[in-house]
Amino acid sequence: MAVFCTKCGAQNADFAQACAQCLAALPVIGSQRPVQTDYQPPFQSSYEPIQPPAPLYDQSPTQDWQRAGADKKIVAGILGIVIGGLGIHKFILGYQKEGLIMLLVSVLSCFTLAGVMHVIGIIEGIMYLTKTDEDFVRTYIQNRRGWF
Repeated sequence: MAVFCTKCGAQNADFAQACAQCLAALPVIGSQRPVQTDYQPPFQSSYEPIQPPAPLYDQSPTQDWQRAGADKKIVAGILGIVIGGLGIHKFILGYQKEGLIMLLVSVLSCFTLAGVMHVIGIIEGIMYLTKTDEDFVRTYIQNRRGWF
């Protein structure tokens, strides 16, 4: 039975210990395969790969409500409770028409209807302060609901 060289593939005699062509050591018949010394294992990194940064989620459901107008909530709520009859809290939120109506009703009635306007201001001030920032912005800044 012929022995083939594991390095160059040449056929050698059964009793040969080295290849006749490349002089590489031949395996002994019936023994284990020789360890290949010129084989280089594939490169394995000694460090772990860098993880990509965590994805940033869409900011729309959790946007910054202070920038969207929620910072006006406390000021408008307190002014509505304290001096709501004059409609100043409406002007803070950008409701000029509604604020002017409340102011003119109070002033032109010689403040006889100022009590009614003040009750409206108290109710609206409490409503402003009890809403979450998100609800406040959605109701009074985005949807522009002028009364209650």
